[in-house]
Formats: sequence, structure tokens, C-alpha cells
Amino acid sequence: PAAKPEPTDESEKSEPEKPAPKQRAAKQPAKSPAAKPEPTTTASETESVSEDKSETKKQAKGARVPKQQPSKSPAPQPEPAPAPVETPAEEKPKGRPAKQPVKTDAPPAAEPEKPAPAKSAKAPAKGKAAAPAPAPEPEPAKPVQKGKAAPKGKPVEPEPEPAKPAVKGKAKGAPAKGAKQASKEEPEKPAKKAATVPAKATPPPKVAPKEPEVVTEPVIPMPESMLKANKLKTKRDSMRVKTAASLMKKRKLSTIQSYKRAEKYEQEYKKLEKDLIYQRRTARQAGGFFVEPEPKIALVIRIRGILGVSPKVKKILRLLRLRQLHNAVFVRLTGPMQQMLRLVEPYVTYGYPNLKTVRELIYKRGYAKIKANRIPLTDNELIRQNMARYNIICVEDIIHEIYTSGPKFKQVNRFLWPFKLSSPRGGFVKKRIHFTEGGDAGNREHFINKLVRKMN
Repeated sequence: PAAKPEPTDESEKSEPEKPAPKQRAAKQPAKSPAAKPEPTTTASETESVSEDKSETKKQAKGARVPKQQPSKSPAPQPEPAPAPVETPAEEKPKGRPAKQPVKTDAPPAAEPEKPAPAKSAKAPAKGKAAAPAPAPEPEPAKPVQKGKAAPKGKPVEPEPEPAKPAVKGKAKGAPAKGAKQASKEEPEKPAKKAATVPAKATPPPKVAPKEPEVVTEPVIPMPESMLKANKLKTKRDSMRVKTAASLMKKRKLSTIQSYKRAEKYEQEYKKLEKDLIYQRRTARQAGGFFVEPEPKIALVIRIRGILGVSPKVKKILRLLRLRQLHNAVFVRLTGPMQQMLRLVEPYVTYGYPNLKTVRELIYKRGYAKIKANRIPLTDNELIRQNMARYNIICVEDIIHEIYTSGPKFKQVNRFLWPFKLSSPRGGFVKKRIHFTEGGDAGNREHFINKLVRKMN
């Protein structure tokens, strides 16, 4: 049969193939009238046709050679030979086993013939390139055998080509695109028509939202004065922390010492009281009289103002630190002090306080004089900071020094601010008359405790 030229240009390949004109079938024995022949054409056959054309032009000039149809129109198909129901397989070169024929149902005889796409001698396996086959030797025409097409004309050397996708006009029974070829030992399975799946449109790539640009301000160097100030501040803070820790330790120690001293003073006071009781009983049993010990301290309270006061009296009152009405101070009873008190008796009242009176006055009305400031005695730390050099660290030390008239009486008395008492509940009887005459002025000895309880 005449070889069908393969379109060489890409534009020609895109054009659809036209069916070949019908040829008069030769009278040959046919096994089944409804058989549909499938001519085979290869790329090598198309090349041989073009070579024959060029040779004939050179040999005989002027001789009229029938013009060959252009590559766009398909070549005339040869007279088809009757073929069996099974679709004939392509002829393969010598030395290789032929593929098993593919069994398909025969179409009706009334249908027109359709051109088959050019195929290579053997389709390469998937993912592997097909090796070129050796050129077969020319052979005489042979009768059509079952499963093979009868070649006519000059045999051409088949060249391997890669498998092409299925075309719409392809004859039934050709293997579909993507069908897997069976191994040489196994028979080839009937091909299935691949379902046309529309290509899915790829979604556009997701673009991440742009982050807002952070505008960084230029770093301004810190002034030298500020750096020094910060350094000094950190140093002071560290020193403050250290001093606070050390103060806490000292406070704990001072608290323990103050409790121990308070217990010691309490035992001392009880012992003095027991001794006095024992001496009074002993004197009574012996039929004698017990003379009470002379008082060591006195509490002086101012009860009158400054009107009509002589300069000498004013001076004594200033020395006693009795500058206001109802002020009270502790004094040590000595010879000079007793003479001073006799001179100011009309303006003051005094007596001998007991331990309870001293303790209540210091705890309730006690104020310290620190750098000319009147500060309440609310913490032992305040006393320790100002009186530690005299071995006085708590309030009980002050009470003990005042009541017993200890060696540090003067320093402790100066440390205490004069007591500011209130007016006595019920008022005074008569300020201008002595206590012994029924008034309020002068010495009232141990009755001072009763007056202090009214004024405290």
C-alpha cells in the first residue's frame, strides 16, 4: 500500500486528519464481510516516498511524474484486504516476537473507513526510551495471515517513535492512552477508553498579608549627668537594702535584750518591796518603829501662772523647765533642790511618786527631746539610737533609772521632754493655800500619786 506521509510541520499536526477516499476493493477471499481493515503507516514510509520523488526527478527530466499530494491531505488508501474479526496488530521487525492480537467486537460494514494514526513498530515502555530496531530485509508479498496486515510495495525500515496520545478519529480496538502494556509472557488485556477529565483550574497562590513596617526611632545617647545620677541611685538603693537587713538583725537582738532587762528589773522591784515588808514586820514584832527610807526622787507639777511672780521665782521655774501650766518633771531630791522647791512652793505642788506612777507617766505621756524636737516614745529603736552610749536601749531602762535614781538619772531626765498633764478631774481645791492647810500648793508626799491619776 502507498505510504501515508506524516505531517512534518507543527501547524500541520494540529489540523484534523481527513478520511481517505474509498478505493475499489480487490476480490480476495474474506472470512468475514463485516471486518474493518486498519492500514498501518510509519514515519519511515513517509521518508521513503520523499526520497523516491527526488530520485525520479534527477533521472528523467521532462518526463511527467504524477504529482504527489501535499502533506496536508492524506495519501490514498490501498485496497483493504479482508481481515478477521480481531483487529490486526502492527507488523514487527524480524527477530522479535509479535504481540498478541487484541480482540474487539467488529463494527457494522456500513460504517465508513477511518484513518488510523501512524504508530511505531513497538511502543516504548512507560518511563523508558525504546531502543531502535534493526532494519528488516525486503521480502516478497505474502498472503494475509490472521492478525497481520498484508504489506504492499517497497518495505521501509520502521523507526521507533514515542507513544502518542489517543486521537478522536482512532479506530476501535486501539489501546487507550495510559493503558499499561503486559509483559511478553502474559497476554495483552483489552484497552479501556480513558475518561476525559476536565483539567482543574489551579487556585491562585495565597499571598500573606504584609506586616506593617516598624519605624524605629534613632537611639539618643543618655547624658553623662543622668548616667551618674542613675549610678548613684543604684548604689544608694543597694546600700539601703544592706542597712535595712543589718537593722533587722539589730532590732531582733535589741528586742531580746529589752525583754531580758525587763524581767531583771521586775525581779529587782519585787525584792525591794519584800524587803520593806519584812523590815516593817520585824520592827512591829520587836515593839519598835520602822522609819521609812528617804525618797530619792520627786515629781514637781506647776499649778499657777506667771502673774505677780518675782524674778527669783521665775529663774527657778525656768531651771526646773516648768514654763507652762500643769507641766511636770522628775527631780532628784538633794539639799540644793529642796531649798529651791521651798522658794517656789506657792506656785508648784510636788511629792514622792511610786513605781506605778512613774511607769504610767512615761508610757502614756513620755516624749523624747531629740535635736530640740518633741518626739513620742513609740519604739525602743528610737531610744537605742540616742541613749545607747549610756547603756539604755529600751523604755524599761528609762523607768529603772528614774525610779531608782541611777547614775544616769541626769542624762535620762534631760532626754525626756517635760510631761504635759491635763487639768485634774474635779479641779483644784485652793491653789493659794498650802496642802497642809487644805489647799493644793506645797509638798503632799505620797498623795501626789492620787493627783497624777486625776491629771494623767
